[in-house]
Amino acid sequence: MTSNRIATPAWERRPLTIKQSFVTALVLATYTGVLTYIVVIYAHAFRSGFLLGLQIAGIGWVLIFSSSFASYSIMGRRVRVEIPVAESVSHLREVLGPIQAKAEHDITTSSRQWHVFTHVVDRGLGVGVDLNDLESASAKAAVEICLSVRHRIGRVTFVTGKGGVSSRNPELRSQTLMQLATSEIIADFHLWKKRSTITLRPRKPPMPRREFLIKMVALGGPLAGFGAIGFMDAAQANTLSGVVGAGAGLFLTWLLITHSR
Repeated sequence: MTSNRIATPAWERRPLTIKQSFVTALVLATYTGVLTYIVVIYAHAFRSGFLLGLQIAGIGWVLIFSSSFASYSIMGRRVRVEIPVAESVSHLREVLGPIQAKAEHDITTSSRQWHVFTHVVDRGLGVGVDLNDLESASAKAAVEICLSVRHRIGRVTFVTGKGGVSSRNPELRSQTLMQLATSEIIADFHLWKKRSTITLRPRKPPMPRREFLIKMVALGGPLAGFGAIGFMDAAQANTLSGVVGAGAGLFLTWLLITHSR
């Protein structure tokens, strides 16, 4: 029996309510403010700059909160769209029906008949497709069908066997790996290989360049400026220290953008 567990997340952009935008911006601004304060007092070797750090962090908090609140209110944010395992299993069993029909007439090396209800199952974190008991051509066709609907089923594990000379179908594992290890598939999925299975786990989609640049300008400008001020104050207006501080601010911005979506 299948369960209500989640197979894997897909991602889509959704609008946020005013309350959701407020809370999200509040968390991001507070996180940024704390890190900014740490950067400033670090530039002063933790011996001074405490008041300056509070001033810079406070101004940064206001700017980051304002820009983030406006951004989330207008653009929304990327959220996980969970795919239930039961739904994925049901869909795969439906589309793999022709493979089952063909398997009834195949001359296999196993006495066990390939059937969608016994070979397409819930593996807890995703769907499992057992390719054993299929001839090579049928197994290849089954993988192609799974790949054609990969964005609707999420995480999927193919059971191929170890691929040794003692396997029922020694070529099955290498054949399946060749189908999965393509640039198109690797761009969307992590490929995990174990002794007798191969798993596809969806990657987080890349952030659009326009969105990345907007966030870098909105968040990176204030943080780079505050970092430069803090480091220059510690180094008595040394320009090189200001450049280092600005670089630290931009690096912090990059971390925030890539890890908070």
